[in-house]
Amino acid sequence: MIHGLGASGNIWQAQRDFLHTDFQVITIDLPGHGKTNWMKLSLIEMASDIRQILSAIATTPFSMVASSMGGLLALELYRMMPQDIMRISFVGSIPKFARGSDYPAGLDIDKIRTLSQQFDGDYASILDIFFRSLFTMKERHDDRFKRIKDMRQAEILPQREALKHFLDILEKTDLRDRLSSVICPLQFITGSEDYICPRVIMDWVSQHTYNARFDFINGAGHLPFLVETKEYNRLLEDFLLN
Repeated sequence: MIHGLGASGNIWQAQRDFLHTDFQVITIDLPGHGKTNWMKLSLIEMASDIRQILSAIATTPFSMVASSMGGLLALELYRMMPQDIMRISFVGSIPKFARGSDYPAGLDIDKIRTLSQQFDGDYASILDIFFRSLFTMKERHDDRFKRIKDMRQAEILPQREALKHFLDILEKTDLRDRLSSVICPLQFITGSEDYICPRVIMDWVSQHTYNARFDFINGAGHLPFLVETKEYNRLLEDFLLN
């Protein structure tokens, strides 16, 4: 299970608890996140490191679950070891995160650069604002959001340089051409109100993938596995076991 920008492997706690009776569940902390020290690595270098970890401790073949930016790493891992990967489940994830004139999804490039600059100021406050933006207004007023905030407050803050580097990766990476080469079963779980992964781009993804299923969680934002946990877990389990 691969987390996204600004999170850690602990973000999957509810899924780890839910899946552990049927699976060996492995979560990792990306560089500068959680308990992993910061080292400036490219997307390919991070994927290579994860490959080495999995080769050492995981039973192959295995499935991957990836949130947001973690999906880019999942696609890189598939390129490196397609014979070892059974399935990939993406949540709030697309192959390109920088919006363009021909790509109405992801984040505006100017906003990505502004966010990176803002991290040089009151880092903790800006990170909190960014995290809140990944949820809908309704989600932020739900009692479950207090539990999510408490979980974040107990976490080690990701290192500033890590987030700035990851934002640069998000701005520059375009893996759209990879989708058609993936032949293992794919799942895309998306919140219906996720402004980063709007329905129009998920329709485009569906036209460029083989053997993929698409599950939309009504009313959810970018991180539905934290808010609509039961529904997300049900959809994920159904994909992994069937």
